[in-house]
Amino acid sequence: MVKTVTRILPLAAAIGAALLLGAVAARADAGHGNGSVPFGKPGHAAQVDRTIELDVDGMSYSMEKLDVKAGETIRFVIRNESEIEHDFTIGDKATQKSHRAEMAEMMEHMGPGSATMEHDDPNAVFLEAGQTRELIWIFDKAGNFEFACNVPGHYEAGMHGPITVGDNDA
Repeated sequence: MVKTVTRILPLAAAIGAALLLGAVAARADAGHGNGSVPFGKPGHAAQVDRTIELDVDGMSYSMEKLDVKAGETIRFVIRNESEIEHDFTIGDKATQKSHRAEMAEMMEHMGPGSATMEHDDPNAVFLEAGQTRELIWIFDKAGNFEFACNVPGHYEAGMHGPITVGDNDA
């Protein structure tokens, strides 16, 4: 009986993790068709209007806010100069809250360091300590959004800032 339970527990944990990852991927794709959400959509390297380099050190980003124009495509180059894992997510308040809950659940079920799983969300990247990643995003609508780190406790420590997308006057 003990051997059977010992074999079933790791299998149950693996199945649970697979179901959770599937739910995260389904949420990322739900109703987005071309990946467009209220705060924009994924962009392509050939469309980049400007590049913003962003450093993460400790529990802070090197920029406090971001101002862009509707229709602008931004290449974010994010360098994690910290000793710990971080996340960079673009979204509205509801998206950030949902992503924080997902990250907390993943870490609870899979343990510290497990958030290294691939983000399926086109508006987010995960960075290991010392890693540099890129995210290309089209801000296609005017509005107020935010960038944030949703690793548990990081948002609450101040790792977020406003994104103001103004009308394109051109």
